[in-house]
Amino acid sequence: MNKEIEVSAIIPITERHDSIGELHSAYRDALRESGRVHEFIYVLDGEFPDAFDMLSEIAAKEENVRLIKFARWFGEATALTAGFENSSGDVLLTLPADLHVDSREIPRFLYALGNNDMVVARREPRKDPGINRLQSRVFHWMIGLAGGLSFKDLGCSVRALKRSVFEEIPIYGDQHRFLPLLANRYGFRVEEIDMA
Repeated sequence: MNKEIEVSAIIPITERHDSIGELHSAYRDALRESGRVHEFIYVLDGEFPDAFDMLSEIAAKEENVRLIKFARWFGEATALTAGFENSSGDVLLTLPADLHVDSREIPRFLYALGNNDMVVARREPRKDPGINRLQSRVFHWMIGLAGGLSFKDLGCSVRALKRSVFEEIPIYGDQHRFLPLLANRYGFRVEEIDMA
């Protein structure tokens, strides 16, 4: 393991992704602002030739950018696991391939990890359609009812976790969505914070 890397940013690329150049530039600037030594691991979950070409260009210029390419679609849990397994940092930062949160908040988000084992972002205010917000409220109400936990946005894929969380909790299928709940159940300290 490369001890110099502090933060490994893992970004699964799926059919829903923004301009790769703009995405990488925004995340790169935010992680530089954090002052932490970092790497990027992009996992292409299927065939996305344009994204692959752009990321190959970026990786040729920036030594801290790596690519993992799947021959076919496997799903986000598999993509995240591949990213985690090929990362070097003690902090694993998962980021979406679309900029649905303000990337400039990433340094503050990483700082919030502090004494926690995992920090999850809560998009506030939510910008998605009203029906999605209603479904989300019902879903999180049911989660709270069943488990006594008060998460508000498990659908947000911006998460920072210490490597020990990944090493103890295997994820597969759609379990990546419930990683904060699983981490809490395993006794890890999990905090949800607002992120615009």
